[in-house]
Order: sequence, then C-alpha cells, then structure tokens
Amino acid sequence: MRQLALVAHNHMKPAMKQFIETYSEILKKFRVTGTQTTMKMCKSMWGEDDPFIHYGLTCTSGPLGGDAQIAALMCMEDLGGMIFFIDPLSAHPHQPDIDSLLRLTNCGNIFVCCNPASASSMMHTLRAALTKEDKDSARGMIPSFFETLESPAVEEYKHQQAVALANVIRSSVSVPAPQSAAPPAPGEEKKDSEEPNERGVSFGKIEVCEEDSDDEIFEKMALEQGAKKKTVQVQDISDTMKARALMGQSMAFSDARLAAMLADDSDDSEDESGDDTDDGDEVTAAPVAKVSKGLFGIKTKTATTTKSKGRGLKSVGKSMKNMMKQLSL
Repeated sequence: MRQLALVAHNHMKPAMKQFIETYSEILKKFRVTGTQTTMKMCKSMWGEDDPFIHYGLTCTSGPLGGDAQIAALMCMEDLGGMIFFIDPLSAHPHQPDIDSLLRLTNCGNIFVCCNPASASSMMHTLRAALTKEDKDSARGMIPSFFETLESPAVEEYKHQQAVALANVIRSSVSVPAPQSAAPPAPGEEKKDSEEPNERGVSFGKIEVCEEDSDDEIFEKMALEQGAKKKTVQVQDISDTMKARALMGQSMAFSDARLAAMLADDSDDSEDESGDDTDDGDEVTAAPVAKVSKGLFGIKTKTATTTKSKGRGLKSVGKSMKNMMKQLSL
C-alpha cells in the first residue's frame, strides 16, 4: 500500500498534532510520510521501536524542499493520499512549491485534504476500507493507495502531446532532392521554344534591323505608339528678339526673313513700281502680330498670316519696319 503524507504549516501544527492524537489507530495502519516537524510529532507519540508501525520517508522542511520531495513521491507512484493543513492567512516563501504539490496531486487524482474538517471525513473512509474483509471492496474505496490514477485532463494532454510529436517527426523527415535532368543523347540538340530573330533585335512588337538608320528606328517606334514622326526646326534668334520676347512679344520670323523685310529705304520708290509689275501675283506675308496694351504696356496675341496680291517682298518689309518702329516707341 502506498504512503500517506502529513503536512502542516507553522500556524497549523497544533491542529495537526491534535488530529494525529485523535486518529492514531487509523494512521498507524499506513506508511506515514511528511515534513521533518510532522514526522517528529508522529514518532514522539507512537515511538520509533514499534514493529507494527512502518514509517515512510522523512522529508526536509517545506521551505527547504520538503514539499518538492513529497511531490516527487507522487510522481514515483508511491503516494496514495495527503493531509495538508494549509495556513491561508500567512505568506510562504516556498509558495511555488506548494502550488506545484497541489497541482501534481490533482494530476495524480489522489486523496487530498487541506483542512481539519475534510481530513476527519477522510479518516472515516479509511476506517471503513480497513475493516472490510473483502480486499477487493477495500481497494475500491481507496483506489489511489493501490493503483495509479490520472485526472481526466491528463488523457487529453497526452493526446495533444502525441499529435505534436508526430508533427515534429513528420516535418523532420528529409525530402529527397529532385534529380537533375539527364544529359541529351549524342546527336540531339536542345531546341528552344523561341528562336532568335536573325534580322536584328526585337523591342516589343518593333523589329529593328542592323541596316536601319536612327531616323527609321524612331519612326517605327512612333508608329508603334500611334503617333506620327514630327520634326521640329529650331530657329536662331538674336538677343534683341529674345529681350522683346521676354516683354511679351512673339517674334515668329527668322533672322533671314527679318533682314529681307528690313531692306534699305532707298528702294521704297521701286517698291511701288514693283507692285505694278507683280500685280496679280499672290504673295504670302510674314506673320503679323496683333498688339494690344497689357502687361509692361504691350500684350501680344497669336500671330496671324495674311495673303495679299500685288505686293512684293520689299513692300512687306517696309510695313514690318514701320511696325517695329511703333513697337520700339
């Protein structure tokens, strides 16, 4: 039969001594174990030389590891019950050991009494079990003293542990490395799904050949984007024209045309005769700026192009010269 532990805190030791004296006849039938102070009380009352009394393990004091020793007895399946008089009004330096002992007794599903009232009821059960002539009936009344029991929660915990272990083992199995492709047989060549373009390089949907010039390449790219190629001619303008442009004037004619329009005034008389000879010819005049007063005194709008008949290039230059004189005022 397994051991019966007797444990009491300092303020509960007088209650433990009274309990041992009251139920000595029943307690002597068990192998009693406990902390050092409790075992001394039992031996002082029962004697140490009685051949009919079998003492169990004498553990050290609770704060020095006595509670842990009793918990170890239960884990070794040598503890059937425990009577632990706990002091609920005092702080204990070994509270973690107490909590561990109580938790393990619940895991082992053994008899546990934490106050004198429950301990007295337990004594009546133990007396009834000891007086029974049928040993099987006695075992059934106090099964934890004869066999290992478990809390119902232990079975579920063990199941979860088994599942976790199986997952670890399954994940630790090495996966075979994929075998490399066999080398091609002699005479066989690997054919790519896409053959390189023999004509040149492909940019998206545009195919560029080595013979194509830069203009042709740009034209192809423009056609691909849906835009037509446009060339922009940049005209050189003088510093004076730039300064006037900063003041809001738009000069839409080149230096060469401006020089032609600003010819010498000595040819003014010939301009009128030239108009007669050129009568009937259609000449396109240079862009004429429509000027209106605004910011900085002058505000220029978009230049317009007009067509006139019977006027030569020099006559247009004369009109442009007059316009420039007006602008310079």
